[in-house]
Amino acid sequence: MAGASAQAAPDLARANEGAEQDGRPPRLPQPSRVVPLGVYGKQLVFLDRLQQIVMEPPRGCSKGELALWFGDDYLIEYFPSYPKGWKPGDDDPEDFHQGKAQMALIDDCRAKGIFKPEGKVFGRGAHRPRHDEEAMVLHIGNRVLLANMPDARGRRSADIVQHPAGMVRIGGKETFYPADDGLPPPADKPATAAEAAEVRALFEKWSWAEPAAAPLLLFGWLGQAFICGWLEWRAHAWLPGPTASGKSSLQKIIRALLGEWVLSTADASEAAIRQILRNDTLPVSIDEAEPHDNPERVQAVMNLMKKASSGDRILRGGADHKGTEFTAQSCFLLSSVMHATLRGEDRNRIALLDMKKLPDNPEPLELELAKWRSTGRRLHRRMIGGIGRFDRTLGCYKRAIGAQGYEGRWQDTYGTLLACADLLLYDYAPDAGFDEAVETDEPGMRRVHEAVMAILPMMAKGRVEARTDTERVSRVLLSHALPGAHGSPPEPVGTWIERALTWVELDASTGGDSGPDFKARAKLKTYGLRVVQLVDDAERATGYRIEDARTGDDGWKHDFLAVAYPTNKGINEIFARGDWMGDGYLQSLRKLDGTKGPFKVRFGGRQPDNALLVPLAALSGDEG
Repeated sequence: MAGASAQAAPDLARANEGAEQDGRPPRLPQPSRVVPLGVYGKQLVFLDRLQQIVMEPPRGCSKGELALWFGDDYLIEYFPSYPKGWKPGDDDPEDFHQGKAQMALIDDCRAKGIFKPEGKVFGRGAHRPRHDEEAMVLHIGNRVLLANMPDARGRRSADIVQHPAGMVRIGGKETFYPADDGLPPPADKPATAAEAAEVRALFEKWSWAEPAAAPLLLFGWLGQAFICGWLEWRAHAWLPGPTASGKSSLQKIIRALLGEWVLSTADASEAAIRQILRNDTLPVSIDEAEPHDNPERVQAVMNLMKKASSGDRILRGGADHKGTEFTAQSCFLLSSVMHATLRGEDRNRIALLDMKKLPDNPEPLELELAKWRSTGRRLHRRMIGGIGRFDRTLGCYKRAIGAQGYEGRWQDTYGTLLACADLLLYDYAPDAGFDEAVETDEPGMRRVHEAVMAILPMMAKGRVEARTDTERVSRVLLSHALPGAHGSPPEPVGTWIERALTWVELDASTGGDSGPDFKARAKLKTYGLRVVQLVDDAERATGYRIEDARTGDDGWKHDFLAVAYPTNKGINEIFARGDWMGDGYLQSLRKLDGTKGPFKVRFGGRQPDNALLVPLAALSGDEG
């Protein structure tokens, strides 16, 4: 960035000079070192002399804090405090009048009106201006860099426009990028395609379960990390691998490439990550994220990751009984021996890049962290230079993934990773030359096809593993073990249903009648489950009456499993914990095609329970 052409920034310290507020001139003498922004609830909101956003109640304006925000020389000059007996000609005062300075600040903030920080205050990292989706704002702590901005003729400028941190007017709208701890700026010259290819080749030195896909996707995650706050969708990656697979050394290299642009930790809670990031849009790297160490903590982090993919708002209460808003716009990289259990909605947001144990006596790997830190800054510059073609490149990859039958979040996650890798590896969009005069020997759309074919086995595996909540609740129900009779070992509900639909031929010498396995049916009833059929009955309000299910194929094809509501003690034992506590299991089972109800069903005794009728056919599936 040092070599980029810069434009003079406005003097933000004099932003309010001469402006009248509430029909009168400001009470703070101009130029003021503090810029009042307004009032939010009982708090004053303003930019202090260091261009930090301050939210403070009026009673908090102590003498020391006023000196911190303004500088005591300003306050002594404009709000002097004269000692008793002072007269003109005596030495200048060396103190200031706290009350007068405090009231001037309060009055000027009040005159500005209400200032709500949400949507106006942005932390460090990359951001996408709302008025111009192709431009980028890069907040590096003490400065704000504007990239890919249009000039007076609407053409995208290659120059980087620089502003000091604080108030920045973009597209005629005031936005605030408060000063913070400085981050190293991207290099003044971008990396070459050859340097990018060198980093990708470096990732290939590890042993991967999917050697054609994993290094490319990890490289795409690296490119994404530089600009994750600017993206509309963020993909996450998890590196599960056995001991001695090189996870920690790989994380070290990635952290060196990202430098201070990553929040890295070996153990952090979801709350700690939120509180450290605040409004920052920086990537997060978590090593040794073992799910068995603290499952609740890992699950909370995964929920944060899910929100971060789309940049959802998160509301949390505080100790002062006031809500705080947090917008998660980070991408996450986790590594561990085993990954956490992934729900269907997690599986298509997280690329699982399985690592294998390195061979015995591997060739020593020189980490060269200093080299990769320098390379990382140039890669950062290269990513910024490529954002003008990102949306076009992303569209190429999403269409190619969609052509293989993958929709929605699969396109978003894997398309984003591949598009970010493309921005680093190539100089032109994949479809360059189709509608413009571009001469290039790059592989074009062929590289898109080859990349998608490389990751196809990984996506296929992910789709098989990405069970919906209805599939998962069915598995929990059918696999729950019910105790056997007379000391027999426990057997799963699915086995008891199979028996309940089986015709039992009894020996005539015993005096019993042949028929369904009544013992199995009785066992299911004690747990709020019953195999039933619906028989048309015009005299009933529902149009049906409940009878016991048929056996064999007729029962499996046409009849139902009645599942009691949570008022039934037996069903609560099956769904005593996990995602389906309370009535959660009913919400998921209702989504199964053909589910009916509620109906009144008798499971034992004379009093019926409310129950859903789930088609037995929906609970049986094919192997393979």
